[in-house]
Amino acid sequence: MKYISLTVLMLLTLIIGFGCKESETTAAKETETVELTVSDVISKSGQYMTTLKSFHFRMTHELGATEFLPGLNVEEVSGDVQPPDLLAAEFVGMFGAFPIRSMLVAIGKDNYLTNPLTGVWEQIEPTVNLGGFFNTSEGMASLLEKMTDVDFLSDPNLNSSDYEIKGDLSTIHLGSLLGETLENGSVVVEAKINKNDFALNKIKFIGQAKVSDIDGTIRVVTMDKFNIPVEIEVPSISEAK
Repeated sequence: MKYISLTVLMLLTLIIGFGCKESETTAAKETETVELTVSDVISKSGQYMTTLKSFHFRMTHELGATEFLPGLNVEEVSGDVQPPDLLAAEFVGMFGAFPIRSMLVAIGKDNYLTNPLTGVWEQIEPTVNLGGFFNTSEGMASLLEKMTDVDFLSDPNLNSSDYEIKGDLSTIHLGSLLGETLENGSVVVEAKINKNDFALNKIKFIGQAKVSDIDGTIRVVTMDKFNIPVEIEVPSISEAK
């Protein structure tokens, strides 16, 4: 009987041990995550950005400025976007030697600006098309897919909230934002994409993209407040005269 009891005990030990190992293996498989490539991250970000109903943006310059109209250089612009083609923003900059602050509304390719002196809305034809640039399906969201020499800027496995990627972008792809750009130029792009929802939170353009840019111009665009409802007032025809 002792031998039988000992044999049964050994069998039970083996069964329990095998069950534990199987459970550990199953748990390991369940917690295993698929490692994304940089192309996967960019693709998922593009898909997410095309679903947005609204978001807030801000464009600043670490170096240089952006010529918005002849003689008018914008240093900072921020506002709200309702895709596909509605944007309202405020910007500060310099008109010659004079600092200015003004409001802008873009409806597709139509742009309206408050006269810095009178505050009256006027329809303009800027060299910069912010409305087109922030079109989530054709503007910002598609730029990363057009980059070359793309790679992670930092280890994607680090315990951080964002993927950081980098690449080179031909300046011709910035025409939707900057108007006429350098024909054979390129800028370095650095971007941050949220690891949870793949929202494009920040994108930096390093280098001269327009003839009017100074050497080493750095533009920084940040985006947040995704899908938070906003109200954009479109100037009436009478106000836009």
